[in-house]
Amino acid sequence: MIDGFPLSFFLPLVVHALAALTTGVTGVITFSKPKRSVRHPKWGVRYLWAYTAVFLTANILSVQNWPTDAYLVFLATIGYGFALGGYGARRFRKAPWLLRVLGKQWISAHIVGMIGSYVVLWTAFYVDNAHLIPGLKQLPTLTFWVLPTMIALPFLVVSLSRFAPKTVRHARLDSASK
Repeated sequence: MIDGFPLSFFLPLVVHALAALTTGVTGVITFSKPKRSVRHPKWGVRYLWAYTAVFLTANILSVQNWPTDAYLVFLATIGYGFALGGYGARRFRKAPWLLRVLGKQWISAHIVGMIGSYVVLWTAFYVDNAHLIPGLKQLPTLTFWVLPTMIALPFLVVSLSRFAPKTVRHARLDSASK
């Protein structure tokens, strides 16, 4: 027992906290690096590895406190799914099967996946820990489920408008409108 926690819970908790901190920091670094440079993808891989550790330890911890923390398995799975989807869109962007599905819109899938995973990471953190943070525990619980998305939405819109390929559809004029 360490600080009232069994060792089987405490060790994954420490790894989880360090991995989550690493994911948060590498996420900011990755987002701030110039796109199309070598550094952005390298930091993105570090982000994915840290997120992998968060996902695995979140599941270990949730199973140990099952009914109470069952929602964390859902959040960990959704967040990691976003991260894998965003990474996969970038990694396999030239694969024929992905080109058939997404074409040049792999960039949109990458942006939505990576920003979505970051939002879920912070949502899970606040939903699980807000009661421990002075000043936040007075806010309604719904705030922590919605606020990270509301904060990230402008970043998502700006990123998509800057980096996603523009698609133009030409309207066909019928004979009545000529």
